[in-house]
Amino acid sequence: MKVLALNATYRTNGTTTSLVNKALEGAETAGAQTEHLLLKDYDIRYCTNCLKCYGDLESDIAPCTHDDDVTFILEKIKDADGVLLGSPVHMGFVTGLMYVFMERVCFRLARPTGEIFGLKGCPEPRLTDKARACASIVTAGWVPEEMRQYCDQGTEWLKENVPMLFNGEFVVDQYAAAYFPHELTDDEWKRAFFLRKLTESQHQEAFELGKTLAARIAQGSVRPFDAAAAMEACEQSANKA
Repeated sequence: MKVLALNATYRTNGTTTSLVNKALEGAETAGAQTEHLLLKDYDIRYCTNCLKCYGDLESDIAPCTHDDDVTFILEKIKDADGVLLGSPVHMGFVTGLMYVFMERVCFRLARPTGEIFGLKGCPEPRLTDKARACASIVTAGWVPEEMRQYCDQGTEWLKENVPMLFNGEFVVDQYAAAYFPHELTDDEWKRAFFLRKLTESQHQEAFELGKTLAARIAQGSVRPFDAAAAMEACEQSANKA
């Protein structure tokens, strides 16, 4: 059982990395072998929309005109039983690094041969060998838990896209809201990003997230991607909004 963490932070030893590491510790206690990749350490170039991947309907991992590290990472995803995505919140969303990587993933791990509600040419998973458990950890610089809906648009985006790309099910997520050890002064609010801390409860939540992710894999209860169910969930989410 292998759990792969893809971390899109720009800080090697920041709060996102700390929580991802804690989650992997939790996964290891449930029997998983873990690996933590910091995307910033790899050569990940911008998609040029050349459509080379889109035109390949056969490969498990479609080819790309770029000769960079993305293929290496996609092979890691293919080998994994679970994937944990980590990112800080930047302008209410995941980092640009995460978005650039996911844009490169799109038709390299999906082929335009699916059909949803009669619409042909929709993407469907290439990696149909097994279902992968998916999870995310998103950290905020100064937005508290009760304001998550205004800050964390990235988690919902990951939930909508990752299961199809990795052929799996989104199992659990964490939003690590800002915590300050004391009430900030007006001057301190101007540098709040430098003052936020992680709490023990946030570390414990990350640990339990990792345990939950690995446990679902071990139970064999992770479901492969279901397009109809995904569309129904999106409609329900839109209706609530």
